Amino acid sequence: MVRFIHTADWQLGLKLRYLDAEKAAQLRLLRFQAVRAIANVARVERADFVLVAGDVLDDNGLGRDSLQQTTDALQAFLGIPVLLLPGNHDAATADSALMRLELPRDVQVLIKREPLTIGDATIYPCPLMRRHEMDDPTGWLPERQAGEGIRIAMAHGGVIDFAQSADIETPNLIDATRVVAKGFDYLALGDWHGTFRFGPRVWYPGAPEATRFKELDPGAVLLVEIDAPGAEPKVKRIPVTTTRWLTMDLEMVDDGQVAELKTRLDALEERSHTLIDLTVRGAISLGARDALDTLLADYAQRLAFLRTDLAKLRTQATDADLASLRSEGFQAAALDRLRGSTDEVSTEAIRLMYRLQREAAYAPA
Repeated sequence: MVRFIHTADWQLGLKLRYLDAEKAAQLRLLRFQAVRAIANVARVERADFVLVAGDVLDDNGLGRDSLQQTTDALQAFLGIPVLLLPGNHDAATADSALMRLELPRDVQVLIKREPLTIGDATIYPCPLMRRHEMDDPTGWLPERQAGEGIRIAMAHGGVIDFAQSADIETPNLIDATRVVAKGFDYLALGDWHGTFRFGPRVWYPGAPEATRFKELDPGAVLLVEIDAPGAEPKVKRIPVTTTRWLTMDLEMVDDGQVAELKTRLDALEERSHTLIDLTVRGAISLGARDALDTLLADYAQRLAFLRTDLAKLRTQATDADLASLRSEGFQAAALDRLRGSTDEVSTEAIRLMYRLQREAAYAPA
């Protein structure tokens, strides 16, 4: 019987170039903290070992600072065997960053395609020797022999050809069905950043910390138990994430929804660890748009990251909006002309006029 943690796609040292420097540094630090959280799960669950199925590091060009932080984080596993598999981000090339790590005791990088035994299990690693392998990296795996115990394969790549084209070769493509047919009790995969069950013996754990909004169900590790050779694995998903990546798509049909959005944002916990991709469409008044812009400017500073798409949000000047505009002389004449027009440029001009007057009203004397 074996009990182990299956994880992958840590991508330590991730650049996060779309964030400002300070927030990017904070989120990079959280990824190292996630490693310590995984070590704690392994200890609490009394795991026999930990499998990290590729992309431990984000880049083979990482500097000594990131490598030192990785070494420090791996110290948390002291006493628990940890096996690191090179993936496409940290392939076992001549400049491999994994091989430049000062590995703590009990941690090893699997750069050879040869089995090793831990307790009742034999692990068969399938490291990527280059970023893109055109041959199935699991192709070398042997058939089960009589009398063998629990067999676990580790690999990094895709079990589905997303290209779906005879003209395009997909690198690192894995025939998971063939691996299982060779008598493997479990195939521990990495590369897909969300938890994904391809079959009872084939799983992706997902990235412990997300890397982008489109990822489905990241933020966890898998606790795997296999009672005996041939037994179906028992798999449990255990969350470890600190950050939250939220996608919001709002259709605004009345001004009160701006206040509802504020209530929703105000209710968020640990906003400094939250990233939001917000799309707003529909139509609201000048006053509501001004309130929305103020709200979003505030939360852009409070959240780890806020991406907004307001391209399909229309602003409609109500009678109350127009009545609040104070104008005289040339400005009054311009406003009269704009009131009679419904084109987008005229609407934007009225909105700008409204905002300028509001800012002037609240400016210190």
